[in-house]
Amino acid sequence: MTVDTDTTIPRLQDEIRRDPSRAQITLKARAGTATETARPEVDHVQRVLEALAGSLAATYRRFAAALDIALSNVEIRVEAGLDLNGLAAARDGVRAGPSTIRAEARLTSAADIHALERLRITVERHDPILDLLRQATPTRLEISINLRDNNSLAA
Repeated sequence: MTVDTDTTIPRLQDEIRRDPSRAQITLKARAGTATETARPEVDHVQRVLEALAGSLAATYRRFAAALDIALSNVEIRVEAGLDLNGLAAARDGVRAGPSTIRAEARLTSAADIHALERLRITVERHDPILDLLRQATPTRLEISINLRDNNSLAA
């Protein structure tokens, strides 16, 4: 999918100004859409890291265009520290998810350091996946139980 990065941010801002309700969207994801890792039990964590890397790359490109900063290349590297004791419930007090996530943006640009720092700050403030990982997002886990007679219960 090709995105016209020169107009994406201003167009989105205009759309939201015209109809503020358009800013409220629902995103859905399904398991099993990413490349499997050597450790299947952490595939879901790998997909989150891939989502972060992809989102950061796209956000850097969009805001570079919006801020008139020429980027000839954007490479994002993300790594996470994960203690499998938490995932496996093998030790109390250990998180099930990563204890640290590190993202590195390797940018190729003729822009000065001040413009690139402004870009970095803007990306940190406006990347949706980074925001999701950094901020406590109220999340409710619900279950639905399908009974044999095709009735269902929700809890």
